[in-house]
Amino acid sequence: MRTAQQFMLMVIVALAVAAVVLSPGRDERAAVLASEGRHKEAIALLERQLSSVPNDPDLLAALGRSYAALGEVHRAIEAFDAYLAMRPDDLVARESEAELLLQSGMIDRYLEALRQVAAAQPSPGRVTQLVELFRLHGRAEDELAALQAYASKAMLGTPQLERLGAILADRGNWREARNWLELADQKASPDASAGRLLLLEVLIQNNEVDRVDERAQVWMKAWRSPFLCGKLILRLAQSGFSASASGLAVKYVDLMPDETFEMVGLLAAQGRQDIAQEMLVRWADRETKSTGPQLRAFVQASALVGDVRGPLVKLAQLVRSDPDSEALGELIEGLANTFGKPALAAIRPLLSDEVLRRQPLFAAELSLFEGNPEMARWFLNGVEPAELSPERSANWLALLHRVETDADVVRRLTELWNDGRLPPELMPDLANEAMKLGQMRTHDLVWSSARQ
Repeated sequence: MRTAQQFMLMVIVALAVAAVVLSPGRDERAAVLASEGRHKEAIALLERQLSSVPNDPDLLAALGRSYAALGEVHRAIEAFDAYLAMRPDDLVARESEAELLLQSGMIDRYLEALRQVAAAQPSPGRVTQLVELFRLHGRAEDELAALQAYASKAMLGTPQLERLGAILADRGNWREARNWLELADQKASPDASAGRLLLLEVLIQNNEVDRVDERAQVWMKAWRSPFLCGKLILRLAQSGFSASASGLAVKYVDLMPDETFEMVGLLAAQGRQDIAQEMLVRWADRETKSTGPQLRAFVQASALVGDVRGPLVKLAQLVRSDPDSEALGELIEGLANTFGKPALAAIRPLLSDEVLRRQPLFAAELSLFEGNPEMARWFLNGVEPAELSPERSANWLALLHRVETDADVVRRLTELWNDGRLPPELMPDLANEAMKLGQMRTHDLVWSSARQ
């Protein structure tokens, strides 16, 4: 019996011990309450516990979390302040407090918290956030200090390096600005331009001519943009780097010959006809198989810089080297139309009848200008009106009137009509011309066929 009583006593003691051991501790009870969303109860429990152990960091952290969950921001901050005073290296807690500081509008403390987090555990994301917030809130000195500190630790991306270079350049610190902008230049994508144009300004201020030439050529090849390349060339010219500007403009022609005339127009509009003309000279020298439209554009671009000599030289070269060129006639006509027929006087002996026959309408106009209607008639006789555009067929008829009588014109048009070779757009002209001469039968037949 005594043995049974002893056994029961042992069981009761064991159960009591187990109850004590297995029951949740104070911290655990508060955590359970918080996990169930019962934050007010958790806070009450934590406050009672802290009255006994006021400097317990775990209790303070739990209290801060529960206050934050209830939206009692200022009390949460007080709890986190006390906690971080004992555990300053807890970055998670510091970031949590930073969010609370932002909510409360305590911007200075918020930024300071972010600064401490970034300093303790820097990352490109944290650094970028920090410097952008400094900039947003007008903390120029803090922004500069952060940029310089983390640039030396290779923690800045291209935009931040460019920003650092811009601030330093704005303060006249050209040497240091150059260092960071050159690093940004190396890291930037090939098509990036803003930081590179700023680096150009810094290199100009440092009078680094060779470096300017080197980088400008690299950028131009990467950009292949008339707009951006034009900014490069113009900026160099405006800064007194005339030789660099000219050299870059000539290389632009070799790199993008098809965009030469667009660049010439841009430079001419900005008063840099001298550089524009150098580009045209280079284009004319390198282009040996130009098309008619290209040559017309060349003449028009030459007019922008007031240079008739360039097109005349090009014309003389083509006459000697490729007299059968289809584009030759268009160059002749474009030159005369742009600069006037007297401009051809210097090279008129080179323009043989065979060369001029490639542009018979223009050749007829030129012959009339020179007082030779017979030669004009000869050129017009070689024209097949049906092969002309409506605009040119009208021009052909107008020239025909200048070298033929009205009766001869009607006879020529009637023959073409009878052969089915009269362009439809000229049939009303034939009908009207016939009526003027009293040839009503011809008028009626032509008019009738035109309506069918």
